[in-house]
Amino acid sequence: MFHPIVSRRTRFFVYLLIWLVIGLAQSLLILFSTGINTGASFTDGMVSAVIFALIAIALWFPVNQLTAGKSNILMGVLNHLGMAIISLTIWIFATRFIVLSVLQDEKPYMLFWEQSIYYRIGAGAFMYAVITLTYYLIILIENISRKNMKEAKLENMLKETELMMLRSQINPHFLFNSLNSISSLTISDATKAREMVIKLSEFMRYALSKKEDRTVTLETELKNLRLYLEIEKVRFGERLVLEEKYDKESLAVRIPNMILQPLYENAIKHGVYESTEAVSIKLEAKRVNGAIEISIVNDFDPDSIPAGGTGTGLNNVRRRLELYYGHRASLQTHKGNNIFTAKLHIPEQADVKK
Repeated sequence: MFHPIVSRRTRFFVYLLIWLVIGLAQSLLILFSTGINTGASFTDGMVSAVIFALIAIALWFPVNQLTAGKSNILMGVLNHLGMAIISLTIWIFATRFIVLSVLQDEKPYMLFWEQSIYYRIGAGAFMYAVITLTYYLIILIENISRKNMKEAKLENMLKETELMMLRSQINPHFLFNSLNSISSLTISDATKAREMVIKLSEFMRYALSKKEDRTVTLETELKNLRLYLEIEKVRFGERLVLEEKYDKESLAVRIPNMILQPLYENAIKHGVYESTEAVSIKLEAKRVNGAIEISIVNDFDPDSIPAGGTGTGLNNVRRRLELYYGHRASLQTHKGNNIFTAKLHIPEQADVKK
């Protein structure tokens, strides 16, 4: 770890300012409480402050070393006791030597020195304690900050892994359904089965080419969906009616890749698949107050026997939105009057990785 004071200009400036104030305060205290003249008072106060400031900077290294080690409390106390004795000895004798070498009249100052020695020891011990405790506080804050950064990095890695897992669930799920449909069509309609295989290969080629993209424009997502819906059209024919309505401005908004496909799959599974009549699936997209709202609406037959489902598709979409946007995005569903609506609210934001 770099020196927390010397390595940062602002901190070093504040540090010097603090010791300047301490030196001036000590000089004025000596001047007004003793018979020492102004020159001797300010020489003693400023020299004393400068020397302790240098010692305080050097104290960082043994304190940092002590925190890095695994010594017990007793050894820590003994180490600090030894460091305090050495620091105070250097400070007292260095101050005395330098001040006496500067002053011409030594006798009044020597008398003052003898009278103030215990005060100096007490003040020095107090400053040593404050300095070392400050260093320990800095180390604690740095460790907490480093720990938080590691936890944030780990959380991001976990999010990335979960996103990859969620996205990987989409293609196999769709592929499984499509292969089942192709298997059925090979018996009833070989031509449609062949057409569906061709469409499926085009879709999978597109999906694989975009698998590394975290977000795509709505326009790109709709092109992808049309490939998927063309496959389903082969399967359901006239029973599947599709409509799209969107603002041109909304086409450029970026959304998570393949976030809409599970919603279409859900609409087809619980709408078209369960009904003998034509079922309409409508998409509407518009920009609203710095966000895009996408609604997918399908009608369904309330008298049909509902197909079993685990809710994986909708839960997948909700979880992906949460990982991308937190609580700023949402998926709301509503069922009533033979209509099922899934509404996505996705904020426009530039900091989502593409």
